[in-house]
Amino acid sequence: MPLPATMIKASRPCPISGTPDAFEVCSRDRHGQPLRNIISADSGLIYVDPVPFENTEEFYKTEYRKSYKGVHQPKPKHVYRAGNVALKRFSRLSKLLSQGARCLDAGSSSGEFVYLLHKRGFDAHGVEANLPYAEYSQKELGISVCISPFSEYKTDERFDLITLFHVLEHLENPVRDLSILAGFLKPDGKLVIEVPNILYPDMSFSHKWHPGHLFSFTDQTLSMLLEKSGFKVISCHPTGDRGNLWGVFEVAEPVEPIVQPFLALQNFDELENGRRKYFLNFQNYFKFIPKMLNQLVEKKATNAMKGKEILDELYSG
Repeated sequence: MPLPATMIKASRPCPISGTPDAFEVCSRDRHGQPLRNIISADSGLIYVDPVPFENTEEFYKTEYRKSYKGVHQPKPKHVYRAGNVALKRFSRLSKLLSQGARCLDAGSSSGEFVYLLHKRGFDAHGVEANLPYAEYSQKELGISVCISPFSEYKTDERFDLITLFHVLEHLENPVRDLSILAGFLKPDGKLVIEVPNILYPDMSFSHKWHPGHLFSFTDQTLSMLLEKSGFKVISCHPTGDRGNLWGVFEVAEPVEPIVQPFLALQNFDELENGRRKYFLNFQNYFKFIPKMLNQLVEKKATNAMKGKEILDELYSG
């Protein structure tokens, strides 16, 4: 399907190409509220324009978790869920870690991954902008977490591994923040990123547009953004059911990406094809069944337990 006939000028330029030329992809978020997502005509990157927050860092400091999950601190089921996800992530990246490696989880949320690394014998730290979640991880899990946005984060430490799990899509200034994090890596250190895959085929088109996701990535646009920010791509690909993207990167000299206008057409076309195919997949009409079963498992596994108790049981193996 061709791109929309009318090109628009974005109020903020694409961070990859530096140009404002774009096409509108969607005008509403998943809740039906106004939120314009556009696709850069020069890079194919999809992003929100204009930014919906008056002060993005302040929003994430105090309000984001409440607006996203309806709570200021995680419920036991959230800790159980995040703990299981942390185990899967660790299995993917453990080969990158030498004994006692120093690690930073950037955007550490309620601390489940930092706690897992600590339990496995690594020198693990977190940095988290959301005040209630960071305080929870400090008090409940007893882990080392700095409460700060990336733009204000300071440390004399240098890390063997920095992770960003479902964080990059929320950053208003990703090139700036990635460049800051690059300065905290050792020369041979690795940056591991996980973000949602905007081309995931088994999510309805209308549900893709989260109000907190300021950027939406494909494997190609994620790689281009990291190259722009001073990293070399070691690997970058969809995971499992293709719902997320997983990338491993090393610090390098920033590269000015080559303008690839065909990516805008390719990505837009894949989005439109996915919109149609979603409704033709019979299994998508029965997603509620495994979701309900998982909720029953979570409730049974976390009954009357605190977060640390839940994680100690999960991580005991």
